[in-house]
Amino acid sequence: MSGNNGAGLVRPSVQALKPYVPGEQPQGAGWIKLNTNENWFVSPSVLSAVLAAATHDLRRYPDPVCTDLRVKLSARYGIDSQQIICGNGSDELLTMLIRAIAGEGDRIAFTDPSYSLYETLSHIQNAAPVPVPLGDGWQLPVQELVAVNAPLTFITTPHAPSGTAYRLSDLEAIAAGCAGVVVFDEAYVDFGGDTAIPLLDRYPNVVVLRTMSKAFGLAGMRLGYAFGSRELIGALYRIKDSYNVDLLTQVAGCAALDAWDEYARVNHETAVRRDRVAAELHRRFGWRVWPSATNFILVEVDDADASEIVTRLKTEQILVRYFPRPRLEQSMRISVGSDAEMDLLLAALDKVVG
Repeated sequence: MSGNNGAGLVRPSVQALKPYVPGEQPQGAGWIKLNTNENWFVSPSVLSAVLAAATHDLRRYPDPVCTDLRVKLSARYGIDSQQIICGNGSDELLTMLIRAIAGEGDRIAFTDPSYSLYETLSHIQNAAPVPVPLGDGWQLPVQELVAVNAPLTFITTPHAPSGTAYRLSDLEAIAAGCAGVVVFDEAYVDFGGDTAIPLLDRYPNVVVLRTMSKAFGLAGMRLGYAFGSRELIGALYRIKDSYNVDLLTQVAGCAALDAWDEYARVNHETAVRRDRVAAELHRRFGWRVWPSATNFILVEVDDADASEIVTRLKTEQILVRYFPRPRLEQSMRISVGSDAEMDLLLAALDKVVG
């Protein structure tokens, strides 16, 4: 047997890579999970559709281009089905966009802080990530992003992890000013804020990215979709995996779109609950809670130790998210769950903070 320990078999850039760290997924029952922005609701009609589809047909490969799902998406959003591609979560679509557009050494711009996967995927591609700082109030640095002159720019809108909504006029200024592709990552737009979809007809360099993990409660199914010009979407089809969205996920996506009105009602209720909890946190503890157009809130705990509060909440079987990075060290991000979950959170904070 060779004494080779595997050294040199992996690209040095991958060996040095800092991987994306997802939110904790607890084991066992009894947890209140407010750390990964999952929806607290899934429509019973979606569950019924998935159960009905779990037949002998699972032995067959799924539709490789998600035809039925794209037809429904086209009807819902008014976008030609040829300008739509579906993926195994929006994360897969991010990977495809980088593979299709950014070559080795090419700049990839994004706001800082933002979704940390952008930077990880950039390094995997041997591209050059360029984080552009947000303003003091999380304002979008329009001119600074344009000035990077990157082949690929990612904008999370509404922003994560702050929850800030951005004006369509600012999004358009970025689309108009950038010669490269601009991706508007709209994971949370169903809870508030402007969508960049109106820009698609005017700017062939724009891609709008959506997910069913947040507004549709399908994080466990992994389903994302992207809108763009035929040229850009066609490029993604050329590099995508063969059968990247499984049969049950396609069924769940179609059923979720059929339950659009039900989800819209629930997501409105979530937004109302978000604002109620934000106001209550400020009243009880004097903390700053940033205005949010998402299904989460970013809470600055001032002189308290945010990391310690998160740890103490965990002893109460409540998970919220802490980011040990500049500008976020004194903050915690809290997903908005059900009324009962949020009331238990407030009670637990009364106990652990005092």
